[in-house]
Amino acid sequence: MIHAAIISCATLSVQPVQLDGGFEEWDTPAAAPSITGAGSASHIYLLMSLNGPPVNLQGLNNPMTLRLDWDNNPETGKMAGSLPGVDLEVLFSPSRGKGGSGVAVRRSSDRGAQSWDEVGFVFAPTVASNRFELCFPRTLQGLDLVAGSTMPWELSWTDPKPARGIARVGADRPMAKPTMSAPLPSPADGATRVVTWNLEKGNLLKQRRVVTRVLAAIKPHIVLIQEIEDGQTGEDFINVLRAAVPGSNWTIDLSPRSGTIKSGIATRLPAKSVRAFDTIKRRGESHGHVRAAALGIDIPGVGPVLAVSAHLKCCGVVDGPEDMKRIGEVLAIRRAAESAETERDFQGLIIGGDLNLVGGSLPLDLLIAQGEGLIAELDTPEDLLIIDAWQPDGRGLQTWQEDGQAYTPGRLDYIVISGSSLRPDPRTTVVLDTLDLPEPALRDMKLQQSDTKQASDHLPVIVDLMPAS
Repeated sequence: MIHAAIISCATLSVQPVQLDGGFEEWDTPAAAPSITGAGSASHIYLLMSLNGPPVNLQGLNNPMTLRLDWDNNPETGKMAGSLPGVDLEVLFSPSRGKGGSGVAVRRSSDRGAQSWDEVGFVFAPTVASNRFELCFPRTLQGLDLVAGSTMPWELSWTDPKPARGIARVGADRPMAKPTMSAPLPSPADGATRVVTWNLEKGNLLKQRRVVTRVLAAIKPHIVLIQEIEDGQTGEDFINVLRAAVPGSNWTIDLSPRSGTIKSGIATRLPAKSVRAFDTIKRRGESHGHVRAAALGIDIPGVGPVLAVSAHLKCCGVVDGPEDMKRIGEVLAIRRAAESAETERDFQGLIIGGDLNLVGGSLPLDLLIAQGEGLIAELDTPEDLLIIDAWQPDGRGLQTWQEDGQAYTPGRLDYIVISGSSLRPDPRTTVVLDTLDLPEPALRDMKLQQSDTKQASDHLPVIVDLMPAS
């Protein structure tokens, strides 16, 4: 239930705000429901805190509307709800027929709702939560209004009386530091480069020229691919990799088909197949398979490592049937990893791919929980380590986006590792988005600005792994 709330003016910290699903850089927010503000020279940030259990903002049972008086001037904009001067409305789960989904925006000059990308809006997390970080460009696109130091807001959801307040959005915070403004460097001595990439609807071949160009710039040692279409073969996969990294010999494995797509894994390091992943199913599943492919890979300085490329069930909301299926798929992957360990003594574990975390975070929590115990008999098995790969501009962890879609950019693609045997090199841990790269870096990498967007709606997630010792 929403009740009126007014924001207190707390002193802002000096940390940049980053859309990572964590809230450490925020001062203690006011009691929910509330909006707390922050800002840099280029963007404004709003921390939205809600009452009640975690929810998916893009899958609410009842639509939610956030109204903003962008320039803190009641004479501009329009009256919306009970707030004068509204320049922008953000509509979470706007009603479309039976239920609501996605996010839309409406400026005071718009006749109807528009896609989130019309104003450059993004938020995190996109999994269920009761706190969310919202980000907008400081200049409201389409109206050329620049946010000042304060912004009146109103939040309407299930309570007939909306919450209202004023958020401080002055340019007090530093901008996030870019993580990649130069060409991607070669791996350090002894490092193993891993990339996971969902190549939408068989784009491994349908966008072969662009995909080859991007992989040639990355030069990975291990490649995890999802959405290989039925009819596309392992030989097709190898031919793309050979064109990207000439003179290399690749070992591959493809998962069983589920629906019309499957996952694949390939490496140019010494590797062997893993029988435990030949056909894995959820418990009680009579048809269909988990899209997970695996290889046992000899990684320099570590030894044999079990590497898995996974693609979990799409869509849904927290606690929904799709979320339940993702949980079942994770448990099946864990069982297969334990079974694989009985055949070979693995010294490390890498699991990556499209986890489709659009409902709750429980599938990821279960995947990493005491995950080192899957390959080692430890008294206190540690959780697997989640690799945080940042966008080139350093502002977020989003790995999926498609302009014009109902859903905003989100983090769907992950890499997790056994931290006792492997560690990431932070210099080369990045979500490769060519739209964010400056022209000199693109030129040196022989890439074009539109390459990753053309190749897929998902972005490549890259990490160089070193022996933990």
